[in-house]
Amino acid sequence: MQVPQHLSPQLSGVADNGILARVPSQFVAQAARTLPDPACSLDDLMSVDIEAAWAGRVRLTFKRQRYCRPRAKVSYFAWHCIHAVPAPAGAPFEQPHAAQG
Repeated sequence: MQVPQHLSPQLSGVADNGILARVPSQFVAQAARTLPDPACSLDDLMSVDIEAAWAGRVRLTFKRQRYCRPRAKVSYFAWHCIHAVPAPAGAPFEQPHAAQG
């Protein structure tokens, strides 16, 4: 089957999210609950190390995202998981901390 010339055979919006697709969602939610309230946090990026069952030890990076109504009278903040990498094997588990990046 030939791909038309105006369509690219490769995905155009490939995101660099590491192994995030392999981490079960309940562990992402568990890690997000350990983060501070996003409305009060001073950091836009935070990382958490978790033990994610068969995925092993994983470091998840969360980004603070702002949601607002159309006329911006009210705004809300939430943590959004953007990246996951295998955590270093010998390092102890860390509390949520600001990510370098």
